[in-house]
Amino acid sequence: MLWIICLIISLASILFSTYVFFNKKISTIRMVVVMVGIFLATFIIYLPTYLSISNVDGLSGVLGNLVHTLQVLAIDSDFLEFSQIIKQGTGTIALEIPYTIVRGLLHLLLPIVSAATAVTVLFRCFSDLRMYFATIRKKPMFVFSEYNERSISLAKTLRGLKCDVVFAGMDENALTNTSDDMKGFIFEEEEICDLRIKGIRNKEVHYFCISDNEDKVLSDALGLIEKLTKLRACDQEKINVYLFSKVSDFSIYVDSADKGELNVHCVNEYEKQVYQLLDKYPLFDVEGSKIHVLLHGLSEVNKVALKAISWCGRLDGYDLKISIVGANVGEEIDELKLEMPNLFNKNYDVSVYNCKSEKEIIDTISSECADANYVIVSENNDNESMEKGVLLRRLFYNIDGKFKNCPKIFCYVRDVFKYNILKNLTTAESKESKKMSYNLIPFGRIDEVYSYENLVNSPIEMIAKNVHLAYEEIFSDGNLNVKEALKRYNLFEVNKRSNRANALHVRYKLRLLGLDYVQDETAKEEQLEDYLTEESLSRLAMLEHDRWVSFLESEGWTTASKEDVYAYRESGISRGRHNCPLLKKHPYIYPNEGLKELSVELEGKDTTVYDKELILRIPDILKDKWKVSNTKYIITKIQK
Repeated sequence: MLWIICLIISLASILFSTYVFFNKKISTIRMVVVMVGIFLATFIIYLPTYLSISNVDGLSGVLGNLVHTLQVLAIDSDFLEFSQIIKQGTGTIALEIPYTIVRGLLHLLLPIVSAATAVTVLFRCFSDLRMYFATIRKKPMFVFSEYNERSISLAKTLRGLKCDVVFAGMDENALTNTSDDMKGFIFEEEEICDLRIKGIRNKEVHYFCISDNEDKVLSDALGLIEKLTKLRACDQEKINVYLFSKVSDFSIYVDSADKGELNVHCVNEYEKQVYQLLDKYPLFDVEGSKIHVLLHGLSEVNKVALKAISWCGRLDGYDLKISIVGANVGEEIDELKLEMPNLFNKNYDVSVYNCKSEKEIIDTISSECADANYVIVSENNDNESMEKGVLLRRLFYNIDGKFKNCPKIFCYVRDVFKYNILKNLTTAESKESKKMSYNLIPFGRIDEVYSYENLVNSPIEMIAKNVHLAYEEIFSDGNLNVKEALKRYNLFEVNKRSNRANALHVRYKLRLLGLDYVQDETAKEEQLEDYLTEESLSRLAMLEHDRWVSFLESEGWTTASKEDVYAYRESGISRGRHNCPLLKKHPYIYPNEGLKELSVELEGKDTTVYDKELILRIPDILKDKWKVSNTKYIITKIQK
């Protein structure tokens, strides 16, 4: 009976160890659990053997069995040593055969599992040691919440910097898949919120919460903020937390947390890619004064593009039209109308064509969008985007029968290899050597967003900070505390988003004066004041107000009546302000005519002067007057 019981217990230990190994994240503790399970199974399977030996008491038998189990672990035991005793003890072939099979399995498993556990423990000790020294060193540290395509892309751009790179939440399975170019990085089993941070003193640290699981990003973000705000204020000031989310209202949850002195950044991948596109290839860079944007499909990228184009294309002297053409986009349009109701009213020329087939899409573009001169293609995957881009190029060339209809076509392609393939179809070299060019412009390459320069030192972000400081200087009558002003910049994400939009539009405003800005110090610098008259200044100020109104409406804000303002002020939900972020209501979503009188009534002052003051401070913004970016741009004249 003892032999049967020990066989069952031994098998149960093996099964339990197998379950832990294959169904749980492999960590040091779990590997130890697996080894203990296999060790116990080996000890139990041989226990009846030692207890059956004559002239041996129970304690001596147990100790002898323990020594033998250690010999099995050290590969120093003879498998056939107790064969005769086991044959006599089991009594029947039906019990002897499974007993022998289990013994043989354990003779193989115990040394292998113990070696794997030893390696895991040593790796953990080595990793802990590296993490300790990385923490106490003054070098900057970059910590990633997850090991995935986006975090790897970003980590590789840090190679040239003197810094430590840490991946949290790693297991052995992930470690075996790391490539050779990831060597030198630190891999930790703990989740990003559980990493030891006690040693971080006066040290620059960047945390990146990157995951395809939006819930994990939010929990990591809030957990990090809660833990890091317990550090000294001077230490918090050097910590940046980047939260990557494609959810539009994600920032609401982050803003609800007490961020202390931390620098918290919400990053929307699609927004960054669209902003980069609109900055590198401005909407106004078309022939004539009509901007007709065609969005092929209504992917998440094109939804962001729709919002950005609606306010970025607000230019005096230009007519903006947006056409959305796609298969079965009706439900998505209905959702957008709920999210931002004003974007589809008569103030915006947005046309939606909900097609039922590819043929209907082609016919619609041919009949309704033949004059489109700015086309964005974003489909479910890179291959589809590339195929649709080629198809549209052929379609536009054939529309007028003269093969001269050549609008800019931008294809959203994330993969670096496919991006380069599409780019090669477009280059002048390709056109010259192969006598063909599809004139397709790829954008959205993964490393265009997930790189150190684009995130930590993003040009638009740096200009946005200067836009914020320009406003702060206006409000403070010139007596500006830059440090305190930057704290207010980090307070609410909605303010950051507004400043980024303003920063992107600086180039567009200068365009109306025949100007642009560049980083080339050898270029001939122009003085903005030489191009500003009272009339042009007023025109640009009104344009800025119209752009700002369009931006808020693209974010889902609506106009608050005077009665609304008095009501939510009295209720306290707007912190006594004239606008209400909770309700997304603002009284100044209002035409330029009558705005001055409205602001005087609600605030006792004329707020329309702020837009003029901002225009006048564009040179300060571009020249980094407050030294927040160490990047200076100069204003130049457009060379026609």
